[in-house]
Amino acid sequence: MLNERRHDIDSLRAIALFLLIAYHLAVSFMSWAPLVFFIPNNRSIDLLWVPMSMINTWRIPILFLISGIAFRFSFQKRSLKEVIKERLKVLGIPLLFGYFTSGALVVYLVTLFWERKGEGEAMYAPATLHLWFLSNIILYSLLFVLVVKFIPLFREKSKYISKLLSKRGGIFIFSIPIIYEGHLLEILPEWYSLGYEFFVDTLHGFLLGGIWFLLGIILTSQEEFFWESNKLNWKIHGVIAFSLYIYRYFNSFEDIDNRIIAFESFNFIFLALGLGSVYLNKESSQLDYYKTAIFPVYIVHYPIQYALMFYLGGWNLNPWIKYFLFLFLVCFLSLTFYHAIKNIRILRPLFGLRNKPKKDIDG
Repeated sequence: MLNERRHDIDSLRAIALFLLIAYHLAVSFMSWAPLVFFIPNNRSIDLLWVPMSMINTWRIPILFLISGIAFRFSFQKRSLKEVIKERLKVLGIPLLFGYFTSGALVVYLVTLFWERKGEGEAMYAPATLHLWFLSNIILYSLLFVLVVKFIPLFREKSKYISKLLSKRGGIFIFSIPIIYEGHLLEILPEWYSLGYEFFVDTLHGFLLGGIWFLLGIILTSQEEFFWESNKLNWKIHGVIAFSLYIYRYFNSFEDIDNRIIAFESFNFIFLALGLGSVYLNKESSQLDYYKTAIFPVYIVHYPIQYALMFYLGGWNLNPWIKYFLFLFLVCFLSLTFYHAIKNIRILRPLFGLRNKPKKDIDG
């Protein structure tokens, strides 16, 4: 039933955002960190990119899928106007606030870092940076709200789709639009995107995110057929996903057909959904804590990471030890910040926290 809370989706959203935090910190430990606006550690560990490459192609798409699922759930109890108002409040306010605070602080820290090295000068410049995907989700919500409202296929259970999902491997029909989008990237690389993992401010990222968001709406509308399909197929997804990842690994992650990467990404995402359906769809006090804390933690982790790298990036410590120490510090300091603001009513909306508890899933 659509009214039933999906604890696994709450868990997967928290896990996905934590993986992004770990991923962002890993970039600062890459030799090419300065090329992508990160403050680098004094000693790089490019080997860390091997595990990071495993999540690199699906770390953002899974958030768009989860947001589409959440959007469909929120539509169940709200009017069209209420859905739009909710999206703008829960996502729009943190995006706008972060644009002038956390994003601007990151820009200042990284430009100050290079100013002290005699390159450029420090500046304050508002930027969305790590919150960029929120604007995409808001746009998808505005685009698809009328679709869900007035086209039955997107809001009602379809006997044809449900029957397909009930068969082992039936879910793979939905890989077609994902693979085709990878095909567009393959034939139009010059203006479409620099590569599959480049989602920020690219047509590739916007189109792929929209496809996953829409799939989240359609599949969630199939109710128990979708959730049971995830349980039925997760082992198949696991074999395919890891096989394709190993193929990329032995090819040094270079010159891989984007259609193959798209299919790998598809399987990793549905592997995560399957594992979530099997092991995470249950009530937990820890889950209740982390599903509430993770969004504020994600918002503030970026300037905290940059501050740590600015002041301690030159600290001569084994880089592996340093990475895990910094990851602990980023999470600890971010959670400390969350506890400092969580009971201040006027600040809660700035970090995506409601002042009144809701039972429905948020995107």
